[in-house]
Amino acid sequence: MGLLNLLNTADVSIVVFGQTYDVYLNFIGKIIRWLITGVGTVGVGIILFSLILKLIVMPFDVYQRIAMRKQNRLMKENQARMEKLQKQYGNDKEKYNQKLMEMYKENGINMFSSCLPMILSMVIFFVAIGAFNAYSQYSNVSNYNTMLNAYNAKIQTYCADLTEENLTIDGNIVMVKDTNAASDKYIYYTITLSENENLGETTEEKLAYIQSRTQKEYKIDVEKAYANEEIKALVDKAVADAVAAQKLAAESAAEGEEISAELTLEQKTEVAQTAIKNYFTKQAQGAVLVAYDEEVIENTKFLWIKNIWATDASYKHPVLTYSEFSAEISREKFEVNGEKVELASVTGYTDAYKEETYKLVTDGLEKHKTEANGWYILIALSIGTILLQQWVTNRSQKEQQQFSSVDGQAASQQKMTMIIMTGMFAIFSFMYSSAFSIYMITSNIFSLLSTLVINKAVDSVENKKEAQREQEKYNQRFPGRKQITNNTADKKKADKKDKK
Repeated sequence: MGLLNLLNTADVSIVVFGQTYDVYLNFIGKIIRWLITGVGTVGVGIILFSLILKLIVMPFDVYQRIAMRKQNRLMKENQARMEKLQKQYGNDKEKYNQKLMEMYKENGINMFSSCLPMILSMVIFFVAIGAFNAYSQYSNVSNYNTMLNAYNAKIQTYCADLTEENLTIDGNIVMVKDTNAASDKYIYYTITLSENENLGETTEEKLAYIQSRTQKEYKIDVEKAYANEEIKALVDKAVADAVAAQKLAAESAAEGEEISAELTLEQKTEVAQTAIKNYFTKQAQGAVLVAYDEEVIENTKFLWIKNIWATDASYKHPVLTYSEFSAEISREKFEVNGEKVELASVTGYTDAYKEETYKLVTDGLEKHKTEANGWYILIALSIGTILLQQWVTNRSQKEQQQFSSVDGQAASQQKMTMIIMTGMFAIFSFMYSSAFSIYMITSNIFSLLSTLVINKAVDSVENKKEAQREQEKYNQRFPGRKQITNNTADKKKADKKDKK
């Protein structure tokens, strides 16, 4: 019997993996997805989402800034009294705090008036962390699904389609086979069902279930495959190499050791089977590489970062290891038939997310498993922008820091808070994805600019109110006379220039 005939009767099969599922997205996650798919660039979508969040809290932020500036003005007006209290009760902090609270109450100073917007901002911040984490895992799974489906599609090129005519069910074994022959030679693929699996009642239900069912073992159509010149040459070379190796082993055998110089037809068949399987596996992995380069990269790359859903760091890589991948997806639920399902339950539906599957599918992406994902630039920008933003904010609270404690330690405490906050955000930048760092940078820059604009606007309004109060005091002292303020003097100078 020739090699081709023997291959036809042998079991030349290769595994095609089961159905893929998406990670469940909540309302905020769906907004992120809508923005990213809408603009077409993942980084721009994240920036837009960050700006939308900041605009939502903007009214509360404006209120907070106004309240802070108002408290600052009241502090300035009562500066002399607070300095006197500090000198008078310098050795008695408890008494100082008591007198200070009395003075606050008397003059309408409320140090907690801006706390509610601050708390709201923190809530939004942690909601954003959760949303980016969930979408990061959704994106990682979605990109892996794209690669796995490319792997499956390549293998299925040489396999039979599932139809009602070629479907045979024998106990718990589902076979898709040639209807013109009874021999196992014509089986295209098999599925072994578990005891509790239900195919459904109608033929349509059965076909739909089997098509989406977990792992299938496809039987390669050897005649069709062997007709491919590349496959034939590969098989012939593998067999020839095996024959040569066997002959060399026989010639190198020690005295008294009997090794046949020839391979049996069955041994040649086994070599040919392995060669065909390896060929299809390599072809499938090549399809994965194409899918990664043409589809996945488009969904993950932004500027110098290769995978925006991983940290901008050299020790992180664009393609996750299985331990990283499983750690990511195990924290989220999958959407299966409209229901939220844990990963442990999903593996009962499909083998797509098992370790051996992941490693086989991504085996051709070794380069992307080892190259640097980024160079810490976003992390540095996150830290730098939060420092600058806090520095500007602290300058606007100078009087509050100076007099809120008897010994002026509030200022040093504020500095310590700034250091702790900066350290915390630095840790977040290392812990979470580059997408989160982009959110942080966008949010910090927006807060910085809005602080400068709001402070300028509030100061302008407060200065006008202060000038009006001074004018009212002057009018009470000198009825009928107008006080020459700086603004009035400036107006007179302008009038003189106009006359000239």
